[in-house]
Amino acid sequence: MRKNENLKLLALFAVIVLLGVGIAYAALSTTLTITFGKVTQNALTWKVGFTGTSATGSRTGTSATGASCGTATITESAVTVADTTLSKPDDKCTWTLTVKNSGTVGAKLTTITPSAPSSTTCGTLSGGNMVCGNITYMLTSDANGTTVLPANTTLAAGASQTVYLVAKYNAAGVQSSAITQSGAKFTLVYAQA
Repeated sequence: MRKNENLKLLALFAVIVLLGVGIAYAALSTTLTITFGKVTQNALTWKVGFTGTSATGSRTGTSATGASCGTATITESAVTVADTTLSKPDDKCTWTLTVKNSGTVGAKLTTITPSAPSSTTCGTLSGGNMVCGNITYMLTSDANGTTVLPANTTLAAGASQTVYLVAKYNAAGVQSSAITQSGAKFTLVYAQA
């Protein structure tokens, strides 16, 4: 009997020890909580456009007289170049334009679509380059007018990009009478980057 009592006491002691360890373990545990305050998702803004109100064309070439670069009138969504005269081969007019991404989302120039002037055949009509009759029209990324503006150019939020619009009298096409081209245009499409 004594043996049974000892076993009972030993079992009771084991239970007390296990409870004590469990209580001690619970005393060492910690609960961490993460709580959000107010979370506001700001609206994204999309605003890509030209800056300024006008741009004066810069003329280069061999003509001492007769050549003139019209002033470009600028709105946020359009540039309109006034009448321009190129007198001799290599005469060139360049207008400096700025495209700004005033929005909060990155933008990418996805396509540049040229449109031929009225009543003139264009041998080249691709992206930022048109060769129509004896006049080359270009959108370039350099002031010299040699590097055609590439599509897929990214414009970060808040960033600006300088673009040069060029009209040049081609050396290979001397005319015996004046030819007027009207309505040549480039359409630039920007999409979310």
